[in-house]
Amino acid sequence: MNLMNRLIFAFLIVFLGLSSAYAEPVKRKVLVLYNSEEGRSARGNSFVEGFAAPLNYLGFLYEMRDVAERPLPPDSVMKEYGAVFTTFSVDFMGKPNEYLSWLVKQQNAGKNLLIAGSLGAYADPDRKFANTGLIKKVFENLGFSYRGNATNDQYRLKYENVDQANMNFERKLPVFPESYVHITAQDEDVSSWVKVGVKSKLDSVATTVGAGPRGGFALNGYMRWQDPINFQKQWYLNPFEFLRISLDLKGVPALTPTTLNGKRVAFAHIDGDGFAGFTEIDKHKVCGEIVMERIFERYDFPNSASVIAGEINPAVKGSIDNVEMAKTLFEMDNVETSSHSYTHPYAWNAKVRESKEYAEDFVIGQYEVAGYKFNAQYEIVGSCDYISENLAPVEKPCNVLFWSGMCDPTEEQVAIADEAGILNMNGGDSVFDASRNSYFGVSPLYRELGKHNQIYTGQANENILTNLWTGPFFGFRNIVETMKRTGSPRRLMPIDIYYHFYSGEKFASLKALEDVYEWALTQDTTRVYASAYIKMVNGYLGAEVHKISVNKFIFWNYADCLSVRLDGLDKVPDLAKCQNVLGYDIQPEGIFVHFTPGTMKAELVLTADKKANARLPYLKNASGWVRNFERTGNGVRFELECFSKGKFDLGGLSPNRKYKLIRNDGPPLEISTNSEGILEVGDVASGPMEISLI
Repeated sequence: MNLMNRLIFAFLIVFLGLSSAYAEPVKRKVLVLYNSEEGRSARGNSFVEGFAAPLNYLGFLYEMRDVAERPLPPDSVMKEYGAVFTTFSVDFMGKPNEYLSWLVKQQNAGKNLLIAGSLGAYADPDRKFANTGLIKKVFENLGFSYRGNATNDQYRLKYENVDQANMNFERKLPVFPESYVHITAQDEDVSSWVKVGVKSKLDSVATTVGAGPRGGFALNGYMRWQDPINFQKQWYLNPFEFLRISLDLKGVPALTPTTLNGKRVAFAHIDGDGFAGFTEIDKHKVCGEIVMERIFERYDFPNSASVIAGEINPAVKGSIDNVEMAKTLFEMDNVETSSHSYTHPYAWNAKVRESKEYAEDFVIGQYEVAGYKFNAQYEIVGSCDYISENLAPVEKPCNVLFWSGMCDPTEEQVAIADEAGILNMNGGDSVFDASRNSYFGVSPLYRELGKHNQIYTGQANENILTNLWTGPFFGFRNIVETMKRTGSPRRLMPIDIYYHFYSGEKFASLKALEDVYEWALTQDTTRVYASAYIKMVNGYLGAEVHKISVNKFIFWNYADCLSVRLDGLDKVPDLAKCQNVLGYDIQPEGIFVHFTPGTMKAELVLTADKKANARLPYLKNASGWVRNFERTGNGVRFELECFSKGKFDLGGLSPNRKYKLIRNDGPPLEISTNSEGILEVGDVASGPMEISLI
């Protein structure tokens, strides 16, 4: 929050008659520690591979740090974080006592601690044991007692108790327990999800997975299973509940960028590869023309389509024909102008591009002029400028970039895009289907890069589902299963039809693409362009939450992230006391609350009275943005902004009564509410709406 917003917030606290002591900031950031000395990296560790997506789902953010880099963060930096998450697989690290002292200090300052795997600091690399008192203090602060006596002798171990509600989530625990440390619960408010004992030894029952309001831990061997051949993983424990309990999130609303006004966000985005490429479908055309004719023209769906500037520009490796085809593309009504870089770099990170491992495989790009040396400004800003100035209609400039190749931009490169006002996306590539049957296949919403963020896609593209375009070429059809599983029972991701223009090369790949679009069009979603979703994630990343009481929260700087999910169904918004809250929708997953667009602050007040809003008209859901919402004496009026035709439901109206709808795109309609006072309106275009009781 910037200084001006902090001053405004302080004024509001005084104005509302509340002491600032009651305005408790919800610290959404979790500091995640990995150890590079174990061979781990910021992208390759058990947190990013598994826990990051559930953490984002719960409305929390993560930042990575290598524990091998000393000194550890000072108090001034740690004030930003509400918790520390450690992801170590071995029992030793450099300067373990220094680390343990720092860790205890964070716990004493009120930060939750989550240990996934080993504590990682039982000894130094020379196997000199760490201070046992510090180790005991770490677990004591979690509500557990540490007694040591570790063993990996599986045949001496036996399960004493397994919490079936929280364990065996995707896969059952192995027959024999894998490890043991004598850790026992000592506080009443902590729970033991797995208890293991040593055979024929009294007083040996220990907790190997435990959680409570100050944090939790899961020892190696009890978090997840990994296939020894293909390395696919599945969860033993429920990562959503482990995080929810260990971060003490009961009753805390979760911001969610995958939703707008109660409906799942849906869009398509297309990388420019193959735009001017050969197609088997019509020898007189190229892939770009096939996709435009068979997909964009046929399906009423928003497409953020990109081109590679160097493939279009005649001064590089393009042609006049390519220029004209790109102009036709960007003139289409359901296409958002986007870039896929200038030369299509395979590796954005110089360390990767210049490494011996990749030096022979990775040229700078496919579409550079002779003697070109990599230039991030040219690739990012230059490509967008070329497209805006030479290919796109004046009213549709290029402000969106889809990373190319390995999708591995650096912090400096994302900063270039951010500073130029260019929205960025790609990477992540979630797959959750029969072949990768686990939430481990679901990526987080973003990759943190210092002060900047790379926004990840909703689902993987057809290159991944066709084994790098070697077949089967109908493989992209299977992405529907991932779309289903990332939408229910938990809405982790939007629907993102992500592919390349070369999907227009083969009959099978084109048919698969048609099948995916046809499925997406049957879903009850809010259709938007990729830029809108990227802005939603950016709003999610920048938002702040303040807890005034168990029933009141204030949200700041959420920008385009206009949805909050209440995971419990025991309370609803008290709309008469809320500010900038349009309404809410009760769904099996939880209650989705909708904020007013164009605002920077919303107050959410909750009540256990489910009938509190029975006579107060509100927005139940809508397939677009709802602006200027106003209650009248006998109804409401507002402006709906949606892609093509949309729909909306209103609640809080008089039950079983007739209402009149006045709109711009047709004559007035008479519509009746149901017995619960809900009015359902469909097939309307963007514009002002006025609903009044007849």
